[in-house]
Amino acid sequence: MRYNLSRHELLDHWNDQLNFIQSSAKIFDEGNENEARRIATSLRIMFHETSRSHSLFKQLNLNHNFFLWSSGDLYTPSNLLSSWVLLQLNRNEEGLFYSPLGTSSKRTFFLNYEDWWNEVIFDDKKNVFTRKDIVTFVSNQDGGAHVDKALDGKYAELVKHNSLGWTDGEGHPIVNNPAYNAIRQIALEVLISQNKFNNGYLNRRKQKGRTFEMRFFDKVRRFKWSTTEITYSNETLDIVTQYSKESRTLYIQEYNDGFKVELVLR
Repeated sequence: MRYNLSRHELLDHWNDQLNFIQSSAKIFDEGNENEARRIATSLRIMFHETSRSHSLFKQLNLNHNFFLWSSGDLYTPSNLLSSWVLLQLNRNEEGLFYSPLGTSSKRTFFLNYEDWWNEVIFDDKKNVFTRKDIVTFVSNQDGGAHVDKALDGKYAELVKHNSLGWTDGEGHPIVNNPAYNAIRQIALEVLISQNKFNNGYLNRRKQKGRTFEMRFFDKVRRFKWSTTEITYSNETLDIVTQYSKESRTLYIQEYNDGFKVELVLR
């Protein structure tokens, strides 16, 4: 006879994954970027939903009150160059390298699970990649929980062949893995989101006169957009309006510790 885990037991598993992420993040920050593979496996357990495997997030029914920090700058597909919203570029004696964005974005938003998990975080002008894409590529193919002899083509282009296209002044490609550094940033997003959830919120108020929406590449992949919150050209608007949209409402949410965030909800 099968044994059904209690909510308390599921929460123990959730907290275990958070502890694993914290431990691996520390090792990553000490210089072992391959630790992103372990982080990706924990993120997959927590958030990846399939017809045969249910995420801890959904099993705990957190989708109604646990909001996830989208830490990157606002993205638009009208950019002529490739885009990454969770990373920054730095330089050392070996050349240019990616590092996680940290908390340096000037304006960020908290999203519901579907918008956060399926938000575009890379665009190499051939393919776009969401958090879900990057987490599952790293965990399912690139050594997290499984190693595939042949990587998915578009993921291989991203991490093996510099499809983002950035080089230093002498034409040398960036020396480290953009996907692994994005995984580290996603780990930070989850840990901060958990901290806000633990604090509990006091109140929420709608921001009047402000519009917000999600624009869709397909039925799943999406990006944040607003005609009142983003500075854009007519050419950019022409491009963006080619994508289907779903309206969202923009709120200010205040937590018990006095912290306020911008929250985007259906």
